[in-house]
Amino acid sequence: MRLAQLLDERLLDATPAGGTSRWTPHQPVAQSPEEAAELERQFAALLPCRTNDPELWFAEHTDQVERAKALCRACPLQRGCLAGALERSEPWGVWGGEVFVDGVVVARKRGRGRPRKTDQAAA
Repeated sequence: MRLAQLLDERLLDATPAGGTSRWTPHQPVAQSPEEAAELERQFAALLPCRTNDPELWFAEHTDQVERAKALCRACPLQRGCLAGALERSEPWGVWGGEVFVDGVVVARKRGRGRPRKTDQAAA
């Protein structure tokens, strides 16, 4: 089975939301365990969240968060990851190229120790 076949619309639609769990085909494919392992390795190599430090997607520093967002933009599963995170109301982290704080997408992650950006803080 060729890697290019995995990246067609059927795979992107069939991949679990968020792309964080192991991909399993809906229709059984006859292949040896070695072929299956190689296919999984090649597929995982295309996903930045599997080839970089996982802590990057849950970093506290703004520059690291922005790096994770940039890596997500090149991911073939970005839309599915974002849709899954929205559906699950992920409490925090970078999902599908967006920053989540308390289950809501925010434009930018503010650094630790910074005051909240609200009308109450200004008063």
